[in-house]
Amino acid sequence: MSIKWILPAKLPTFVYNPAASFSTGNLFSAGNPFSAGIFSMPQFRFSTMPILTMPNFKFPAYNFTTAANSKKFSAASSSVRLNSGFGQNIVSNAHSYLGFSERDNSYKLFTNGRNEAWCADFVSYVVKDTCRKSGKSVPPGFGSASVEGLRQWGKNNNCYLETASASNKAEKIAKNVKPGDVIIFKENGKSHTGIVKNVDSNGNIRTIEGNTSDKVAERTYAANNSTISGFVQLA
Repeated sequence: MSIKWILPAKLPTFVYNPAASFSTGNLFSAGNPFSAGIFSMPQFRFSTMPILTMPNFKFPAYNFTTAANSKKFSAASSSVRLNSGFGQNIVSNAHSYLGFSERDNSYKLFTNGRNEAWCADFVSYVVKDTCRKSGKSVPPGFGSASVEGLRQWGKNNNCYLETASASNKAEKIAKNVKPGDVIIFKENGKSHTGIVKNVDSNGNIRTIEGNTSDKVAERTYAANNSTISGFVQLA
């Protein structure tokens, strides 16, 4: 024996009106064994049912990132190092060019023969040359003949450490700057760059620079030097 369920062709539509009237009465009709009035509860007459609408939900927009592009997130006072452990290679290579100068035109190695201000050329050449000698890939897009070009590259790649406006400048430099980083001078009318050789515990910095007194030479700066803007952290 099988049972077949036959559904109506069209289901009834109920509409609720909260203002609709209702009446009470016995749940059970006359003649029912339970109609003696012992069991009694309200009997509701519904003329309409509410049309319920869902509220409009809008989820907040999130930027989901992967490990591959997480370095694109930046903060004005923070930086992500590009190549940890690479700094001493950069310093050693920069040191090998000490004495190259304008006097004998040896500086044109860094400018590819051009006559121009060449401090940024020196930094760009040394970093690329060190990558080649160490079997490393040059950071994509790195290299510029201008100081601002190097700084903007650092900012775009989230490896630029801003120190010009830091209240604890010496402490920040001492804790975060390493040999092989690129120092940027873009304050109080100065435009210059070089490679950090080492940083003292008090934040004082020793550098190797091109186009300083027309040659490659070492220089020393106090951490609170008013012309220092920040550092591109390659090391």
